[in-house]
Amino acid sequence: MLKRYSAYLILFSMFYYYYDFFNWYLSGEQLQIEKAFSKGATAFIVALVFIVYIHIVYFPKLTMSPVIPTFPPLIMLFSLNIGLGVGITNLYLLQLYQLPIVLDSLRSPVLGVGIIIFSFILIYFSVGVFRQNNEDPNPTTVTDTLITSGIFKHIRNPMYLSLALFQFGVGIALSFLHISLMSIVTGILLHFFVILKEENYLKLKFGLKYEDYQKNSRRWI
Repeated sequence: MLKRYSAYLILFSMFYYYYDFFNWYLSGEQLQIEKAFSKGATAFIVALVFIVYIHIVYFPKLTMSPVIPTFPPLIMLFSLNIGLGVGITNLYLLQLYQLPIVLDSLRSPVLGVGIIIFSFILIYFSVGVFRQNNEDPNPTTVTDTLITSGIFKHIRNPMYLSLALFQFGVGIALSFLHISLMSIVTGILLHFFVILKEENYLKLKFGLKYEDYQKNSRRWI
């Protein structure tokens, strides 16, 4: 019980400090550069604490499932948070570079929210297919059924695609494109440290059945 309440407390703190920073960032209000950096750094540190806490407390040490480094949503959140950290460090501390002006066209709350909604739709349909097959979408659990129906008939990893899209949309909605650009890193990390390991696990478990499924579906889109 203490672990759960601690997780909720840190999660609430993370949302609060992220909100505090971006509420100021999007307001256009003038603030001393040191205070601006402090706001962003606090949000970054609290989020990092949340990520580490959830991994240490909840990630299973021993598992018969694919050997992945941590929960995939934590990979996305870590990458998103690094995007914030890199962005505030460059904007308010080092000022080494400016993002290309052409990327300014992506600074759109409407577009960002649209992408976020689409990512939620992907998650909804993906989880629905798992439930129909009495399977747990958590990749740290054992897989008993090869899911090839619904959205999985066309793409093998819609949930991981939705994580990358969610991060991309958040950065666009918040006009903080470092977060959006880091979604590329999220995709790479998920590909090499989660997806490939899951594919090897499923090949060993389902053999030719999974190989046939690979031939008739796409990994990402």
